[in-house]
Amino acid sequence: MKRAPVAAAWSFAFAGLGLAVACEQGMPANSGLTEPFQVHGAQFISGPLPGRPPNDAGLPVSADGGAATTFPPLTITNVQFANPLVLPGASGKSIAGRASSDTAAIGVKIEGLGSGYWVLPIGNPDPDFPGQSDFGLSADFDPSDPTGRHQLLAVGIDSNGNAGIQQEAPLCLEQRIPDNLHECLKNNVVPRAVFTLQWDANWDLDLHVILPDGSDVNPKQPVTVPSEGGPPASDVGKIDRDSMRGCIVDGWREEDLVFPAEPAKGNYQLYVDPFDSCGLQAVRFNMIVSEPGADGNLHPTFTRSGEFIQIQETGGGSRGLFVFEKRFD
Repeated sequence: MKRAPVAAAWSFAFAGLGLAVACEQGMPANSGLTEPFQVHGAQFISGPLPGRPPNDAGLPVSADGGAATTFPPLTITNVQFANPLVLPGASGKSIAGRASSDTAAIGVKIEGLGSGYWVLPIGNPDPDFPGQSDFGLSADFDPSDPTGRHQLLAVGIDSNGNAGIQQEAPLCLEQRIPDNLHECLKNNVVPRAVFTLQWDANWDLDLHVILPDGSDVNPKQPVTVPSEGGPPASDVGKIDRDSMRGCIVDGWREEDLVFPAEPAKGNYQLYVDPFDSCGLQAVRFNMIVSEPGADGNLHPTFTRSGEFIQIQETGGGSRGLFVFEKRFD
């Protein structure tokens, strides 16, 4: 079988278990920090993933009599996730697999996303699978990645820069506003309502929701019905995080009050508290109300935007700015 050479003629040099990637034509690789996912300990290379497209050849054929399986050159024989569902902003997502023993490195990318691919060295031969070597990687995903079902593409590359046939592995990226994993697991019922605060700079903003009974639900008091010890009931409304607390950058800049069940009847007042500017001059925010549509999906039914400047930070001395009143009947 003819092997597809890597575009841009990359060469691979090994020292122990390390992989050095250099461009023979002097084309630099960028760091990949703006890519939809980042692979720990891997090299990012701009451009299309090398190799032939998936399903370009038949599957490997196992020899008779228990002999070692034979494979076409540079075959990815297995790709697996502990869980193919990826939550927004997931970090340390483990992906493992095996490749034929002529493979020196693995290239990976999400089909149709990003501007390049990641390359990491192959691992050790697998004694349980003759003719194959293991690989494993740990990846971080961006909270703003496009949601829905995607394909992870993996390809084997040899020490001369030749690439084999790309192998697909399905994964699903959940949406940023929590929908009870409905984006990926369609049998899951979406929440009855979600109040979302999102912002565009590393401030510490806080979502405050005043319930019909006058209670103030916020990241410091995150549940709509306090429990008598232990975790709150599964149908109780709850704020999912205290984003940017203490000005610690968490990559989210979002807080959501999620109502798994129908909210109590009455008026709900939504506020934004500019708790701490974290030394920045200004921030813009969006307040979003999302509710189920006729299609069973979660949809925004209200959005309002605003802005704070540094002098308006409260240090928690007030609820902040009143944004909207939502009524449930």
